[in-house]
Amino acid sequence: MTITWQDVETFAHVYLIPFGMRILLALAIFVVGRTVARAILRLFDRLMQRSDVDVSLRKFLTDVAYAALLVVTIVAALDTAGVKTTAVVAVLGAAGLAIGLALQGSLSNFAAGVMLIVLRPYKVGDQVTIGKYLGRVDAIRVFQTILITADNREITIPNGQIIAAPIENMTVLGRRRVDLVVTVGHPTDLPQVRTLLAKAVTSDDRIEATPTPTVEVAEITDTGTKLYLRTWTKCDDYAGVATTAMEKIKNAMEAASVKYSVALQVPS
Repeated sequence: MTITWQDVETFAHVYLIPFGMRILLALAIFVVGRTVARAILRLFDRLMQRSDVDVSLRKFLTDVAYAALLVVTIVAALDTAGVKTTAVVAVLGAAGLAIGLALQGSLSNFAAGVMLIVLRPYKVGDQVTIGKYLGRVDAIRVFQTILITADNREITIPNGQIIAAPIENMTVLGRRRVDLVVTVGHPTDLPQVRTLLAKAVTSDDRIEATPTPTVEVAEITDTGTKLYLRTWTKCDDYAGVATTAMEKIKNAMEAASVKYSVALQVPS
């Protein structure tokens, strides 16, 4: 069979040129679609920023929106190029279902992470107790939260565990009460002890004047009297105030020759 130039020209007009035009149009749709998607995402990010949406949530929503827009753009480009996208969408749906079933645990952490970012029971920098861990929140990620303990250990906690357990935030209210338990033996001049304890704590500038420090009798036994000394301070100063107060109580009691014991009462 002899192929003539007319046959080649006919083949090009019938098949090659239309196919090439479809490919060029598909590429144009992809490039324009991606550019439009990025412009939409920049606008979306600015709107979330003006609405004071958390940075972690903004990044996550932007990534999800970009992925969705990119999939739509690719499907439109493939359809223009002549590819049957119905089968492609079906395969993507089946793959998504299979991945979702395989990653159920990760998806629960993901959902919990979204809830934590939206509800914001804590933020980066807060001092929190989560489960048995006490530390400063270093990062809130989609799948896990990172804590840094006082002795500089990094704790990674899956968000699924956090959302199902009590969360104690020591920073959010701005200040904390320092509870000291002072026990003195008999016989003891209680008014004198009250005065000594009040002077010991009020000399610290980190202790707030309102409400005023209080010294209350909690228990009287045949061996001694237990008193509660309560003061208020900023959250960041809690540990320092407690340590300094116990040192000052020690000096004051020893100077007055009063037998005593002092301990920090930690809330359970």
